[in-house]
Amino acid sequence: MSKNEVKMYEELLELLEKRFDKGEIDKQNYAELKERYLQKLDDAKENYEQHKEASQIYTAGVKVSTDKSLSVAGSTKISGGHIGKDIRIAGSGKIDSDVECNNLKSAGSLKSNGNITAHGDINAAGSFKCAGFLHGDQDAKFAGSAKIGLETILKGRIVAAGSFTTGGLLQAESGAKFSGSARIDGNLLSQGIVEVAGRIIVEGDLVGDDILINKGKDFLGLRFRSLKKSIIEGHVLGTGEVYLANTDVDGDVKGLKVEIGPFTNVEGTVFYVDYIDVDKRADLVNEPVKISHEKLIL
Repeated sequence: MSKNEVKMYEELLELLEKRFDKGEIDKQNYAELKERYLQKLDDAKENYEQHKEASQIYTAGVKVSTDKSLSVAGSTKISGGHIGKDIRIAGSGKIDSDVECNNLKSAGSLKSNGNITAHGDINAAGSFKCAGFLHGDQDAKFAGSAKIGLETILKGRIVAAGSFTTGGLLQAESGAKFSGSARIDGNLLSQGIVEVAGRIIVEGDLVGDDILINKGKDFLGLRFRSLKKSIIEGHVLGTGEVYLANTDVDGDVKGLKVEIGPFTNVEGTVFYVDYIDVDKRADLVNEPVKISHEKLIL
């Protein structure tokens, strides 16, 4: 029901009072009609509130909605709210406020002015912007440009090709893979493998199983120096292998097996358990220190 129906029953009640005051209706009919109109008014208000809170979808293209998914193509605007199904957007999409859904897939441009909570996978190709936080129960994959205003928390793995930015911490329990450029305005935490091919800036600690920054990349002499370095402003902790190339680390580096590759600078101390290798083009402020496996913690 719409707001107009609420207004209609309010006007009917007002008219009923006037008719009763003028003697145009007897007391019995007045009481019966008033009870009926009041009930209708309460129902209209309740339905209006439910309708107002439900997600509204406007599209200038094609919309197909089933029990399991909402698919739109063209230019689409979603008010936000709880959508208990998959969302698939092809073209230009805008979400006005917080939204909650199952799987989320976009191809083209998607902009959200609130938070996004997805109880499935997140898959975006093109431009993806979320002003609030991004929470996902499974994996997230981005191809193109992705910008999250606040923290990104995933129970699965994140894969980002292109440009990726999150305004808070990034937690991806099953691993992270970046190719291109990435910026994390907080800690990057994972229980899986963290791989970077390109440049990453982490304004906090970097924690994972294996941590591999530019491993296997063939850098030719001084050409490598012209590339912007990755920056880790906190500590690096890998419970397995750690490989860093063309990277500045402000804190310590700890790993089971540690390789400090070319053009890497570590301001703290490098701690290793089983193996250490330092490229002659790397710069360590302190000598590496061998530790026991029990001390492989931040």
